[in-house]
Amino acid sequence: MKEYASRGVCLATLGSMTQALRAQTALTNAAIRAEVVKADSARTKRGCAYAVAFSCSQQENVQQILKSAGIRVREYYEGDSV
Repeated sequence: MKEYASRGVCLATLGSMTQALRAQTALTNAAIRAEVVKADSARTKRGCAYAVAFSCSQQENVQQILKSAGIRVREYYEGDSV
């Protein structure tokens, strides 16, 4: 995750590991670096969840790609640290 530190880390919270892996694949296919991480359960309010971490500079692109891929994102937010 350190490669994101200088640009800011954003996260897209998803409901399952399968969805997170699908999101990572869609983003990788679009040449956007993404990493699957365990989301903070205090933040998700639904217990265990996974997220895809990516550079905040790519947020608009990420939202468009995931929407086009039919991947439902629970929440987008900027992470303090991952």
